This record gives sequence, C-alpha cells and structure tokens, in this order.
Amino acid sequence: MAELKSAWELAMEKTKNVGGEDAVTLTADQKREIAEIRKKYEARIAEAEIILADPEKKEKELDYIRRERDRKIESVYEKARGMNAQGAPQNGAVGRKRKA
Repeated sequence: MAELKSAWELAMEKTKNVGGEDAVTLTADQKREIAEIRKKYEARIAEAEIILADPEKKEKELDYIRRERDRKIESVYEKARGMNAQGAPQNGAVGRKRKA
C-alpha cells in the first residue's frame, strides 16, 4: 500500500514538477525522520479515533494532530532547504543524528 502524504507534501511535489521552487534533496536520515513522524502521528490519529466519542471533539482533535504532524514534517524540509542553501553536502554526513 502506498504511503499517505500530507497536503503540504503533495503541494511541494506539484511545485517541484512545475519547477517553481528549487527541489529539496533529503538525506536518508531526513527521510527516516519523516517516516518516524508519520508513524507516530498515525498511531495518535488511530488512538483519537478510538477514544473520542463526540464527533465534534474527535474532528477537532484529528485536525490538531494532523496540523502538528504537518508542521513537524515541514520543519524537516525547512532544515533540508537551509542545508541546501548553505551548500552543505547532501550525503547525510553533516547534521546526522547519532543513535545512543
């Protein structure tokens, strides 16, 4: 099954295809970070769908969780744009997180 993408990510892909904005190159670590964010928020969304009974509260909470997820994913893209603008290597050597 294909992985679901946020509206922001779909818009970025369309922009990239049109050529309006420089393409953002993500490192393997950044891609992994986005995948972890998606997984975490997928679980939070499922939890909210199960726990909340009131449709209005449920929809508000789901919207909040989705916006929070999209903000975190966007921050990863912003970091990547910053690295691209500074001419940092795109092989993942700079800014790589160490696992403890």
